[in-house]
Amino acid sequence: MKQFLLIFGTIFLISLALTGLLFLLRKIFGEPQKSEEHINPSIFTFFTSLYAFFLGFAIVTLWSAFLTAKTNVTREADSLMISYRLSRDLPNSQGFQKALADYVKIVVEDEWPRMEEDVMSGPAQRQFEKVWEQLRLLRPQSSGDIDRYLNLSNHLSEASKQRFSRELLVGGNLYPPIWVIIVFGFISVCYGLYFFHIQQNLVRLIFDFMAVFVVLACIFFIYDISTPFSGYIVVKPEIFKAVYASMQQLP
Repeated sequence: MKQFLLIFGTIFLISLALTGLLFLLRKIFGEPQKSEEHINPSIFTFFTSLYAFFLGFAIVTLWSAFLTAKTNVTREADSLMISYRLSRDLPNSQGFQKALADYVKIVVEDEWPRMEEDVMSGPAQRQFEKVWEQLRLLRPQSSGDIDRYLNLSNHLSEASKQRFSRELLVGGNLYPPIWVIIVFGFISVCYGLYFFHIQQNLVRLIFDFMAVFVVLACIFFIYDISTPFSGYIVVKPEIFKAVYASMQQLP
């Protein structure tokens, strides 16, 4: 909670500073008698509506990607837990169980901190390869064992698929050119506010502040959720911790 108060406090101060800057610039360069001729109101309204739609679309898309990342992490951890449980009914599966438990531990202790820096863990990937190697060494001895082995393979394949999905999302979901639109759009909004409110009063100054604050808050939100595993709003490894604890408790 404190970090969000700090963040929005910073956005508040930046918005206040920009509002003050607009006020000073109008005092120095403003020409009230020509204010109506600078920008056509309908053009500015269309532009701000388009920019608002773009910001809203980015927020909805990125939030959907964030929820997808959270769901995929849960599926990945669940598949690993099911794989561990199924392997306990197969003969000579202790090596597989140990490799799988070690993999989950590395994901929690090494890979998740690395994902905060937008990279995956090499040791975790190598350990996952060991898990597949241990699966290959398992030798089903009955028809029931074959069914369990195939089921185990399917769940491990599902975990592998979700791991690849996590790797695709770790670097972020917002292409660099989009930031050009976002930043240039914000500058354009400030530019428009400057000319529309050359004849200043308290109400217009307050509106300037509110507009700048809301746009900056939206931009921060877009920046934060564009990377689901780094920032302030993140997918946490709690489900992997719970899975590892369950693996340790099973006899």
